[in-house]
Amino acid sequence: MMCSVLRICVVATCAGVVLECANRDALAQQVDRSVASSSLAALTSQVPAGEIVYVTDAAGSIVHGKLAEITNDVLQLRVGATTRAIRADDVTRIQWQKRDSPLTGVVIGGAVGAVHGIYWLIADPNECTGLCAEDYVAIGVGALVGGLIDRAIKKKVTVYEASSRKSTKVDISPLLVGDRRGLQVAVTF
Repeated sequence: MMCSVLRICVVATCAGVVLECANRDALAQQVDRSVASSSLAALTSQVPAGEIVYVTDAAGSIVHGKLAEITNDVLQLRVGATTRAIRADDVTRIQWQKRDSPLTGVVIGGAVGAVHGIYWLIADPNECTGLCAEDYVAIGVGALVGGLIDRAIKKKVTVYEASSRKSTKVDISPLLVGDRRGLQVAVTF
């Protein structure tokens, strides 16, 4: 009876860890409205110089580089060896690539590596006194892989989003072609 309760607790804990990681990654893809600013001047206090940012301009192209300087008129990025200036009016979105500690990946990977050993410790406690040697290896490998995966994941947080400047425009003009008469309607949005 005690072994089955312990097994259920181990499985529930592992499932909770996996679901929390999936939830965290899904939330990281959404725009964080509590962090996003509507003015470039306020951005200087949020993102320190030298951090990697992704800037989307009015044409929709994305430029990424290290943040050099932000003023009310110009945002300057270091892209490679050059410094690129982007007018503040052309910036529609800025995303900051936040650094993340690989410690969470190490802990999660180690926990996943330990599941097999904990299961066999509960199922057959007479095999080893505690965990077997291969279980410690699995914990170490899981921690290493989890740390490497966590380090490879880059989280982008939207720190600036320009207010929508797009407007809907309707043009109506006469259409005269040969013996045909009509109206030409063009909707731009």
